[in-house]
Amino acid sequence: MIDNNTHFIGFLPPPDIRRVVESDRKWSEKYGCRSGHSTPVHVTLVPPFSSQKSTREIKDTLNGILPLLSPFSSKVEGYGSFGNRTIFLRVEPSGDWDNLSKTLSKGLKAMGERVKVENKPLVPHLTVANRDIPPNKFDFLFSSLSSHSFSSIFIVDSVALFHREGRGWRVDEEDILRIGM
Repeated sequence: MIDNNTHFIGFLPPPDIRRVVESDRKWSEKYGCRSGHSTPVHVTLVPPFSSQKSTREIKDTLNGILPLLSPFSSKVEGYGSFGNRTIFLRVEPSGDWDNLSKTLSKGLKAMGERVKVENKPLVPHLTVANRDIPPNKFDFLFSSLSSHSFSSIFIVDSVALFHREGRGWRVDEEDILRIGM
């Protein structure tokens, strides 16, 4: 299957949270989990989409939307999973996350981008292991990760425009855009 997606929008958590997820990812690699590990740790706000526009043009669109939004506080605490395919660090869901995701998606769609606008609440999370978890290792991995407690409160004050680079995703410093500016 050819993936023609060129961009997605996410939130890059603070360094202390990124370090926890990166450490968990590295540990999970000993058990065969590598899917998605080359993508920087993030919360997905607008899933991957295909655009004919340049990164600069998409950033201009986002810079027209972001002043309409306000930074907000959020929290990570504990681990969760989507079935036995994905293990993640749990980010507390809120109306703020939903509003951020929907406002970005609707704004991009209004500018002609083919993005999916979800009608269901966003489940914000930071992926540790995804898609390639060996079935006989899931329970062990999940219970091991869940056994260490981690909690952190942080401010969501920016979004990052990721772009396709080969088979992976990349975000450059200039592609991190401030909310409410």
